[in-house]
Amino acid sequence: MRLILFVLCLTLAACSGPPKPDPAPEAAPAASSAGASDDVGFAPVAPIRIDVVDHPDAYVDGLIATLRTLVSKQTDATKWQKDAAIHFWRLQNRLDRGWLSADQEARVVGAIDEMTSAHPETKAYLDHRKWMVQHLAVGKVAPEIAGKDFDNAEFTLSDTRGKVTLVVFTGEWCGPCRSEYPYQRLMLELYKDKPFAIVGINSDSKLDVARKGKVDSRLPYRSWWDGYTAKNTEGPIATAWGVTGWPTMYLLDKEGVIRFAGLRHEDLLKAVSQLMAEKAPE
Repeated sequence: MRLILFVLCLTLAACSGPPKPDPAPEAAPAASSAGASDDVGFAPVAPIRIDVVDHPDAYVDGLIATLRTLVSKQTDATKWQKDAAIHFWRLQNRLDRGWLSADQEARVVGAIDEMTSAHPETKAYLDHRKWMVQHLAVGKVAPEIAGKDFDNAEFTLSDTRGKVTLVVFTGEWCGPCRSEYPYQRLMLELYKDKPFAIVGINSDSKLDVARKGKVDSRLPYRSWWDGYTAKNTEGPIATAWGVTGWPTMYLLDKEGVIRFAGLRHEDLLKAVSQLMAEKAPE
């Protein structure tokens, strides 16, 4: 009932008005105090906003300083990449909350290049982290995905160009993924005759499980099956996009540009409504 009332309020504009924007995220701590007393190191993740936010320079510089401090704690070269992975994951979560300027992106990339020089044995890993900053950030055109759907028919992510598109990394094995299903069904119903699409990247270990899940859950959108590796969550698409947590979702506008990452539930509904209301550029 709460979800139905929310959607009625959202779609009929019966709410009291748009929420006031949250304040801009504060700068992350400087290197001298960056997480020395805990395992996280980074300041808390800023709330996800539905309006467009540019990252302040001080915030980005603070993130870079924090990252440098955290990765420097591991002096064993054989363990450095494993330990660094969680810090890069947390960095990406924070970068996803806003837009990087070209100069800010260059500073993040430069810091990663410095780490590559210091840890050449991890070059492939760090090159991929750099690629993610350059190609998977908010404001970037989403990388292409190509493959076969559950019916063995070829399709690509760019096939949905011209539509607001939700890219969902999901799996029947994943409880939080299944909690998104009612919202996905609702979006498919609300926008069934509109330029809107959902595409899935499924990580179940067996294709028949993935197929049955889609039918049972009444989710007829097209999906790639990405679970045919020894570790089903390390399929080629998830690996290419750097996905390490499920569900992971990206919301693209009609031009294929990543506009939001990490939205869930009602926040996702609001973001889709916002992008659906936008006029295509002339």
